[in-house]
Amino acid sequence: MAGLGFPVEEVVEGQARVLVPRMRDYLRSDGVYEPAWAPVFYNPRMRFGRDIAVVFARVYRRLRGLEELVVVEPLAGTGVRAVRYALEAEARVVANDIDPDSATLIRVNAERNGVSDRVTVFNLDANELLGGLRRRGIRPVIIDIDPFGSPLPFLDTAIEALGPGGVVAVTATDTAPLSGTHPRALRRRYEVRPGRTAWEKEQAVRILAGYIIRRAAAHEYGARILLAYYSDYYVRVYAELRRGAGRADRSLEQLGYGVYCGDCGYTGLPRLQPPGCPVCGSRAPVVVGPLYTGPLCDREIVEGMASEAERLAGSLAEGERAARFLSGFARECSIEKPYYRVDRLASLLRVNMPSPALLAEELERLGYRSARSLFDPRAVKTEAPHWVVLEAVRRLSPSRGRGPSSQP
Repeated sequence: MAGLGFPVEEVVEGQARVLVPRMRDYLRSDGVYEPAWAPVFYNPRMRFGRDIAVVFARVYRRLRGLEELVVVEPLAGTGVRAVRYALEAEARVVANDIDPDSATLIRVNAERNGVSDRVTVFNLDANELLGGLRRRGIRPVIIDIDPFGSPLPFLDTAIEALGPGGVVAVTATDTAPLSGTHPRALRRRYEVRPGRTAWEKEQAVRILAGYIIRRAAAHEYGARILLAYYSDYYVRVYAELRRGAGRADRSLEQLGYGVYCGDCGYTGLPRLQPPGCPVCGSRAPVVVGPLYTGPLCDREIVEGMASEAERLAGSLAEGERAARFLSGFARECSIEKPYYRVDRLASLLRVNMPSPALLAEELERLGYRSARSLFDPRAVKTEAPHWVVLEAVRRLSPSRGRGPSSQP
């Protein structure tokens, strides 16, 4: 293509038809496309995440009664997300990338899809763009930060760029530190006491959400988590920010610590660091934090998104998956207690693992809100006390055994 020094190909994603670097030119030795090797970044594995972003934008605009939706994407790559926001959410989009080839490709893709009038393209450093939005008279409703790696270098500037308020939609692909696999990196980047729980994917989500709350409070913004989830290899958090010292103080009250006891399987989110396990008395539970301890969604928004995704399923890139995910997440995301790995509990009790679906049904029958978890196919989220969960696992197991006491 004229103006670019590399071959391109067309891909169809949602309602968009965009040009991207020819993917077969950037294959690893195992034949898998490696987006980081391409001259302009395009990751087909993020189609699902972009579906969720478009659905969120549509529902958020409707529920907030916004006449115009302005989205800023400071790390736009090929522009596929920006074009989809313009096409599928009828947004006015500011798309930016520091790479001149990327800026050229965004302009081409906006023109090919007939949204050049709604996609304004910049070729700047991401923080330079964000820092200059007010000067240019741009008042974003959503700032979408989707980097390759950690979002931390862009978060403070994005928060300040929101003005009175709006939403920061933040992706993090540094899941190894967030889940506790790399504890030193976790401490350095996110300023938390590191550890690794049995619910490491939810841990990753809650650490990122908590960090956003803390950074927002430092700029005197209160933060409300509207949607926070883990999918494939990344964490994604949508946080609504509103300026005000009082709001910031109230947001900080949502922070606490994650606790996991390897001796009895207890999991919890106390506001203060505990001296030991509150169930079995172990003096060495895993304690991680500070992190976010509240619900992982706004129920109204996620239920609205589930209905919208089901209605739009045929026009989204992975519409059926998006509809299933949002419907399932609406059932579990308001249960604040972290998920239980049923296989871990069965191992501690020395019994065979019961079906997570049956366990969730049994806990519901006992009167406790419970659901299969989308974080892990072996997991259940429930509000039931720990000893009730242990008794249910033991009772439902195909075999019985002797393990740690299940009484408080």
